[in-house]
Parts: sequence; C-alpha cells; structure tokens
Amino acid sequence: MELKSRVEQLPPDLDRVARASLGQLGDIRIDDVLAFIDRGLENMPSYMDLYRRWETQQWAVSDLDFTVDREHWLQSSDFEREVTLWGRRLFFNGEERVTATLAPFVWAAPKPEIELFLSTQMVDEARHTIFFDRWWREVVGTDAPDMETLLREVRPDVNEGYDTLFYDRLPGTAQRLASNPRDVDAFIEGITIYHIVVEATLALTGQRFELESMRQLELTHHGFYQGFTAVARDESRHVNFGVKVLQEAVREDPERFAPLIQRTLVECLPLISGTIEPPDPRYYSEYGRSEEELLEFAMNSLNNRLRAIGINLAA
Repeated sequence: MELKSRVEQLPPDLDRVARASLGQLGDIRIDDVLAFIDRGLENMPSYMDLYRRWETQQWAVSDLDFTVDREHWLQSSDFEREVTLWGRRLFFNGEERVTATLAPFVWAAPKPEIELFLSTQMVDEARHTIFFDRWWREVVGTDAPDMETLLREVRPDVNEGYDTLFYDRLPGTAQRLASNPRDVDAFIEGITIYHIVVEATLALTGQRFELESMRQLELTHHGFYQGFTAVARDESRHVNFGVKVLQEAVREDPERFAPLIQRTLVECLPLISGTIEPPDPRYYSEYGRSEEELLEFAMNSLNNRLRAIGINLAA
C-alpha cells in the first residue's frame, strides 16, 4: 500500500545530496540536484517517498548568513546589480504567486497521498518567498514596511509572458478549482501549468544557470547560493510529483488527458520564451550565456518530462 512505511533507497551520490545540510549545500552542484528528477523519471518515487524526502530535507531561512552577500553587493558594479535584480525579481514574485495559488490544489487533490504532499509544498513555497524577502532586505536593502509593499516595489517591469503566466493563467486555474474542487480537468491543467511549465521548465532552468554562474564566479560560500540550492532541491520533489500525477492521469484515460496536457503546454510555450527574454541581451552575453541556450535547455528538460508522462508535445 502507498502508506506503508519504508525507506527509499538512493544511490550514494544522490543520497549525499538528499541528506546535505544547508551548509553542505554550498558544495553541491545544481546538476547533482537535478539528477533527482532524472532518477525519478526512470524509477518513479511514490507520493509517500516524496513526503519522506520532505521530512528529511528541512531547512530554515533563518539559518542563512547573508553577510558576505552584502559585502559583495556593495562592491558590485551598477550593471552587475541590474542583472542580479532582474532575475531575482522574477523569482521573488513568482514564489509569492505560486504560494498564493496552491491552496485550491490541496482542496482538489483526488487522493489523500496527493493532498498530503501538496500540503508540504505549500510550506516549501512560503519558505522560498521568505528566503527572497530576507535576501532583499539584508543584501539589497529596502524601506518597505511589509512584504506586500516590497513585492509591489520589486515586481518585474512589463513582461507579457510573465504577467500572463503568473497573474492570469495560474490564478485563473486556481480559481476554477476553488469554485469546483471536483473539476478534474482543471486539476490536471493546473498541475501541468504549475509543476511542468512553471517549476520543471522555467524555474529549474533559471536556477541552473544562476547557480552555475555563481559557481564559476566562486560565490558558493554566499548565503544565497546555499539557500537557492535548497530551493532547487525542494523543486526537484515538486517536479517528480507533477510528473507522477500526469503520468497516472494519462495511463488512466489517455484520450481525455493527453490532449488536455498537450494543449495547455502549446498555449504556454510562448509565455516561457517571453518570460526569459531579458530587457538587455547583455544580461546573458556578458556571462557567456544566451537566450537561445536557456531555451534549448528548457525545451530539452520539458521533453524529458513529457516522455516520462507518456506523451509528446505535438497534439
């Protein structure tokens, strides 16, 4: 039975990542974290395996030290600050948006194990939001008296793809679930947007390139690196969960759910490219990256998830 207590066996390299403390995450590469997802695609963990990973992988934002981050910030050029703020604005507002829209998914969970895991994800997303709030206050600095004011201040400049995804599609689906928790089609569409588009394709792509850039710049001792790696490890659980939900749906009723997932993805693809398009191409080129490189990684990651679900992108 799903609820039967057992210990998930992981290879030594993955077990090292799974059990790493917050301080030890400074020695962990993002690709090692992403290996959790790849292994999950080959040997799908149960919902309770993912719940137990959550129990093992707890961390506290209050344990992070941003002292060296602040020193580095004060020594950074205006351009370096501009680039950093652009990316972290996307993440900060994005984390708050996914936190605010997750509750209806819990209400609509079709089985208790899914409800339990989604409840842990709500805690994760709230912690991620607090992580960015604390980084902003202690590293960048702000006079904002509360988080609502700060979020308004740092909301990304007009970005149609980002706005549509986080302020229209995701909350719209959440509202459908809030109005009718038994709307299975809305639940599957929401999991596709939340876990496959936002987390598996957008968030983990951004995290990978941000953390690899910090590693190349020898900034892995920063509190942000440790915390953001912990965020990515949380996201690896969420993505495995989303793949599992959609995989089960497609196996249960492929004629109903495969076209729904495919259609949702096709509608969201322009939003993905719109979100990662920087206001200045130098935001990528000055760090040896390109928008095309990020898109290629994002699409490769998406296709890997879809193969595990049992569908392809074409309808």
